[in-house]
Amino acid sequence: MFFPILRVLDLEGFLELSYVPANNWETRESRPMNVYAIWPYGDFWRCELHCTIKYGESFRITSGSLDPEMLKTGICLFYPTVQKLKSKLNVLPSTPYWHSNIPEWRCTSGFYNDKAQTSYQSEIFPLPSKASMLTFHPFIQFNEIKNYLLVINVIREPNVLSHKIDLFNSVNLEWHGSAPINTNSASIVDLDSFGFTREELPLFLSQEMAGIPFGLGIAKDGSMLSLEHTHPPASLVLFGNRNEIQSKIKKIWLQRLGKSK
Repeated sequence: MFFPILRVLDLEGFLELSYVPANNWETRESRPMNVYAIWPYGDFWRCELHCTIKYGESFRITSGSLDPEMLKTGICLFYPTVQKLKSKLNVLPSTPYWHSNIPEWRCTSGFYNDKAQTSYQSEIFPLPSKASMLTFHPFIQFNEIKNYLLVINVIREPNVLSHKIDLFNSVNLEWHGSAPINTNSASIVDLDSFGFTREELPLFLSQEMAGIPFGLGIAKDGSMLSLEHTHPPASLVLFGNRNEIQSKIKKIWLQRLGKSK
């Protein structure tokens, strides 16, 4: 599990971390932790000790306090560990020191400007390097709001690879266009340039890359920020094989769109 800080457009990002377990039976860890900042840098991950944190402590990191190089792709990861990490890593570390499942260990990330702030529960596990993403997007706002699609991707390897996302109207399956999105990045797509109307439910498809999709809304005068992400169909399944059901739903929509896996 990693904890991301983001920076996109002209918004500053923040990350709030607490060394407070989500329950008292899944993790017994209470040793002081080294908190490392990790970001993609060419063919490797750069790794730098940011601070140490003791059991029960909390702190807030802002993008403005970091070297801009650390947020060159829009995302920098923070990782707590008792180990000392090298300054260059070929893959992300995989030993979880803060972990729980009932519920999951949480952190808070978000954006702010001089008038507003928005956030979400932002812990992230690395995604498969070869995967796909299909999601519906009911979050476009109208009137004095600028609308963006934010796609967050983290894989274990450090490569920043460019792929594309296709945008459709899910009602009549009309293709509205495509936009670039990248691995190990926070990618931004200007949704207003694709001309979706109030009667359309946008559908987004990437056959080359998985990601966590968000609707990012910004009032034109900066007085409001909103950040909402969709959940995969499997999150709505209570019984049975959740991944298999999600695969079937995705297959149905790929067939409707004339696409293949």
